[in-house]
Amino acid sequence: MTSPLSLLLWLQWCVPAAGFLVFTPDSGTRPEPVQFKAELARSLRTVSPRFLSVALDAALLRQKGLDLLRSQKLITLAKALSPGYLRFGGTGADFILFEQNGRPYPSHENSCMSPKTQDDCLSLLPLKLENMLVDIWRMQAPHLLKNEFNKDIQNTTITGESLDILYTFAHCSGLHLIFGLNALLRKDHVWDSSNAQKLLQYCASKQYNMSWELGNEPNSFRHKVGIKVPGTQLGKDFQQLYSLLHTFRTFNHTKLYGPDIGQPRRRRIVTMLKGFLQTGGEVLDAVTWHHYYVNGRNATPEEFLSPKVLDSLVWKIKQIFKVVAKTVPGKKVWLGETSSAFGGGAPDLSNKFIAGFMWLDKLGLSAKMGIDVVIRQVLVGAAYYQLVDWSLDPLPDYWLSLIYKQLVGTKVLNVSVAHSDKGNEGILRVYMHCTNPTSEIYRKGAVTMFALNLSTQDKEILLFDPFNNIIQFLLQPGDSEEGLHSQSVKLNGQLLKMVDHKTLPVIKGEALPAGHPIIVPAHSYAFYVAQDANAPACL
Repeated sequence: MTSPLSLLLWLQWCVPAAGFLVFTPDSGTRPEPVQFKAELARSLRTVSPRFLSVALDAALLRQKGLDLLRSQKLITLAKALSPGYLRFGGTGADFILFEQNGRPYPSHENSCMSPKTQDDCLSLLPLKLENMLVDIWRMQAPHLLKNEFNKDIQNTTITGESLDILYTFAHCSGLHLIFGLNALLRKDHVWDSSNAQKLLQYCASKQYNMSWELGNEPNSFRHKVGIKVPGTQLGKDFQQLYSLLHTFRTFNHTKLYGPDIGQPRRRRIVTMLKGFLQTGGEVLDAVTWHHYYVNGRNATPEEFLSPKVLDSLVWKIKQIFKVVAKTVPGKKVWLGETSSAFGGGAPDLSNKFIAGFMWLDKLGLSAKMGIDVVIRQVLVGAAYYQLVDWSLDPLPDYWLSLIYKQLVGTKVLNVSVAHSDKGNEGILRVYMHCTNPTSEIYRKGAVTMFALNLSTQDKEILLFDPFNNIIQFLLQPGDSEEGLHSQSVKLNGQLLKMVDHKTLPVIKGEALPAGHPIIVPAHSYAFYVAQDANAPACL
């Protein structure tokens, strides 16, 4: 007969709390092996050195949050993700008007065009003032988020001072700024560029080295403001912007990206993209589109761990590449805005450890299928899918991004399940790149394998050609009681946290004994650097 104590222990281990998936440690049974084959002779492709990039939502301007960009702590966090792009865009970008009023920003405080030292960039705000601003933001953010989707968006003014803050943050963080211009300023169905010209003139006078977009998710213009802009006309609008940019010497070699269209869920979106690329594709430096897996308002933990949901990205990438191949063959394709769930993210999911499964798989799958850059929505903001929380403390996806940046190089290798494994069914997902040559543990010919285990059981990675010299970077929930809903993360058993406002912890791996099996624990993700791989593709 089962004792009450045994029953209680069983309930604690096996019954999830309401709305939560509880992380349970290894049961002690032998991990299930899954065999993979890696092709090391040649790479599939090479992605941009800025492959993993980040975004700021233009709503930050309306929410009076731009002063956060003068935070030394936030610059420290952003700089660790360089090189990369910083996209300033989103729905709010199509409601921004430039007015050169307000106080010019003092050059001795905020000019980072040619900083003499790193400290010139970092000491933007006194610590006491920074802490006060962060306290105010932490209190306001939940209310801003609640109201963000409950009212019509109004036009917002951006001044020269605001542009200075934005550019300085990007420049001092080692990120290249991409600014989204307002495409909803129109006359007789054609883009009215007069306000953009004033903004460009201001940026050119400052000699700002930046790139541009025009419009955000034009497939939704009718829904947002009742305006329909055909794809062919939007392409002509981009031609107009391209010509305008080249009237400024500063922007003779600037880059232009677009159309930042929504994911191809409906035929009309694909039709719009085709029309746009036919008339405007030639002036683009990359085709941009957006992707989210689920709706943040009703997303479930099960969706965040579903192979079917993760695999849904494959078909959408193929759809975009099919259109690009027929209209502007060879043009680079970017995920210009992406995260786990649209609508600001999913509460208690998009900002927790569980979100890392979607994020890491998207990075792996996108690179493998040919996406050149992935821009994460957002670095910081009044949302749930941000990398940095409302206190400017790094969330699990930030740490995941940081480790990815440090370990994963630009050359993509092919790794696949060795044979049809009905027991796996996409539960253990593995990707491989050449190791980042700037990594402290880099060795010539080294490869970085990263894996995510969606299962409640430990898994063992078996390789046809095993490696011996392996450094492991295992990420698990920082709070074992919260489990997958933990807002912190442990690296090889050690909690990750900032040392101070200027200092991040050293990311250290753990050497596995020679011949030791590669075990990916249940509900975890990990990176493995094989220093002795001697991969011809990586030499």
